[in-house]
Amino acid sequence: MTLRDIEIFVTVCELKSMSAAAKKLYMSQPAISQAISQMEGELQVRLFDRIGRNLSLTYAGEILYSYGKRILNLVKEAESTLDDVKNMRMGRLRVGTSTTVGIYLLPEIIGEFRKKFSIDVYFTIGNTAEIEKLVFNNSIDLGIVEGPVHSRDIVVTPYIDDELYLVCSKSHRWAEKKSISPAEIENEDIIMREKGSGTREIFEETMARNNVRYRIKYVLNNTEAIKKAIEANIGVSVISRLAVKKEIRGGRLVKVDIENIRFERKFSIIYHKDKFKSNLFEEFIKHLYNYSIR
Repeated sequence: MTLRDIEIFVTVCELKSMSAAAKKLYMSQPAISQAISQMEGELQVRLFDRIGRNLSLTYAGEILYSYGKRILNLVKEAESTLDDVKNMRMGRLRVGTSTTVGIYLLPEIIGEFRKKFSIDVYFTIGNTAEIEKLVFNNSIDLGIVEGPVHSRDIVVTPYIDDELYLVCSKSHRWAEKKSISPAEIENEDIIMREKGSGTREIFEETMARNNVRYRIKYVLNNTEAIKKAIEANIGVSVISRLAVKKEIRGGRLVKVDIENIRFERKFSIIYHKDKFKSNLFEEFIKHLYNYSIR
């Protein structure tokens, strides 16, 4: 029994005439009769009593009509809802971001997007490795990450430039210096993000490329906790300019340059190569890029 069969049956029920149903559905009357007969044969019940030229529902027919009407109404509701989704009057996006973007950039981006589209946005914050895994498993629709992505099944598109700043407490001995030499960092206590973090990966790659030795003394998986530890002069760290600009402007933390070394990186938008790109998906990507050039 197909959806078309149910539509034929319900139409006959409501018009109480096969010829009227045939006219409404742009079918021949024999085709209507054949469809009803096939349904009765398939279900092995009589759906109509045919007394003279009159049609009346049997008890089985009344049951099927009740279900059939509900099914057709659900189909209409589904079509209407999917049209809302297609035209972005409703929808859902699952976005994953690495810590820096998730805390210091994404909330404002999502707020602006929801002013235009009444949709639900769910976002997850994790390190780059965790977000890559979620994208790969289709647990989220897209990610914005700060570190390298390693799977060949994931599309990586450049998003915005970022730089990690070496920062220290205002009471640290470096606070009055304009810059330090690479050698000065070798014996300093460094506070660093956990393995899998894009920040840590960029830091380690840059230091290795410049043959600079360093000592990671403390590992914290929260940028705010790292900033508090730096303020307490427990150690120094590298933190995204997005995450530390307020503290630098307010004098609570101090940016220190390392001679001839910069920790530059680019945030990337990532999604699975086989991901279906809905209208909402494409519109959100466009919004991300429009927001980045403000």
